[in-house]
Amino acid sequence: MSMTEVQLLLEKYKNGQISEEELLRLKAMVATDDYEPEIKADILSALHSEVPDNGWPAEDSEKILQSILQTKPHSITRKLWYAAAACLLGVTLLAGSLYIAHQLQHPAPLAASKPSPLDPGTNKAMLVLADGKTIPLDSANIGSLAKQGNTSIVNTHQGLSYKADGSPAAPVYNTVVTPRGGQYQLTLADGSKVWLNAASSIRFPTAFTGSERVVEISGEGYFQVATNAQQPFRVKVKGNADMEVNVLGTSFNIMAYADEQTITTTLEEGAVQLVHHDTKTLLKPGFGGSLAAGEHNFLVEKADMEQTLAWKEGKFRFRNTSIQTIMRQIARWYNIEVTYEGDLSDIRLTGIISRRENAASLLKILSTTKRVHFDINDNRVVVSPYDPQ
Repeated sequence: MSMTEVQLLLEKYKNGQISEEELLRLKAMVATDDYEPEIKADILSALHSEVPDNGWPAEDSEKILQSILQTKPHSITRKLWYAAAACLLGVTLLAGSLYIAHQLQHPAPLAASKPSPLDPGTNKAMLVLADGKTIPLDSANIGSLAKQGNTSIVNTHQGLSYKADGSPAAPVYNTVVTPRGGQYQLTLADGSKVWLNAASSIRFPTAFTGSERVVEISGEGYFQVATNAQQPFRVKVKGNADMEVNVLGTSFNIMAYADEQTITTTLEEGAVQLVHHDTKTLLKPGFGGSLAAGEHNFLVEKADMEQTLAWKEGKFRFRNTSIQTIMRQIARWYNIEVTYEGDLSDIRLTGIISRRENAASLLKILSTTKRVHFDINDNRVVVSPYDPQ
C-alpha cells in the first residue's frame, strides 16, 4: 500500500467516513513501522491545522506527538500507540466541535458570516528527520532547521536544501511529505532539485555515499537531476504498482498517485530507463511511459508536456480530459472531498486555469461550459451533469 493510500485512510478516519474494512487495514498498518513517518506527519498536521485557532503552540503539539510515539517500539505497545493516536485525533475533532458550538452561541456579525472561498494550496510540507522528529515547512519556518550527520538542513523561501559539512558520514534518511493542499521544493545533497506536488512524499538520504543515488517517491514529483556518471541516480516509485526509474538524463516528471489508473513518467530532457520486474523501457525526450496496475509492460507514447508540467508552472491544463481526472487534481490541490451524481462518463473538458484561483471561482469557470454542475457545501463538492432545466 502506498503513502497516498495511508493518507486517504487517515482522512476518512478523521472525517468519520471510514468503513470497517478500511479501519482494519489502517490498524494493521499502524502495527508496523512501514508508514510511521506518514502517520506521524498526518497527526502533527492535524494538530496544527484541523482546528481553527486551537491555542496549542507548535512546541506543545510536538511534545504531545512525541509522548505518544515514544511508546511504540514493542509490538504490545503498538496497539496502545494506535489508541493514543486515535484519541489525539478525537481530541482534535472534539475541539473543532467545541469551536463550532462556541461560534453558534456567539455568532459573528452578518457581514463576516458569509462562507469564505476555498483557498488554493500553498507551499507547505512536513519534514520527518531520521529520529522521527517532525518539522513543519512553510514560509514561517525559515533558516537552519537541523543537522543530520555531517549535513546541515536549511529552509529558505526557495525551498529546503541539504548542505554537506566536511566528509559525508554514514547515510541517514529524511522524508518530506506534502499534504493535500500543499506543494514544496527541495534540493538534495548532490544538488538535484525536486518539486513535490500535493499529497506526495519523497524519502532520501541526507548524503549520497554509496555507488548510486537512490530516492523513493509517491504521489507526483518533477526532478532535475545533477549529473554524476560515477554515481547513477535511481528513483523507486510507489503507486498502484511498484517500479523504478534509472536516470540517464536530467529532467522528468513522475506521477504515481494511488487513485490514478497508471504510473506515468514523462521525460523532458535527457533519457531515463523505466524498470518493472524484468521489463525495461528507454524513454526519449517528449515521450511518456505509463504502467497500469496489474500490467507488466509500459505504454510509451508522445507526451503532452504542457499538460504534464502545468502543475509545476502554477496552472491546471486540460485537453479533452475527463471530469473525474480533473476533479482528482482539484481535490488534491484544494483539499476537498468530491462525490458524483448521474452519468458523467462522456464529459471531457479543455482549458487552462490558474492554480491560484480559489476553488469556488475555478468550479464556476468549469460550470460555464454548461456540461457539468457543482454543488458546494463547505469543503465537499457534488459533481453532476448540467441540467438546463
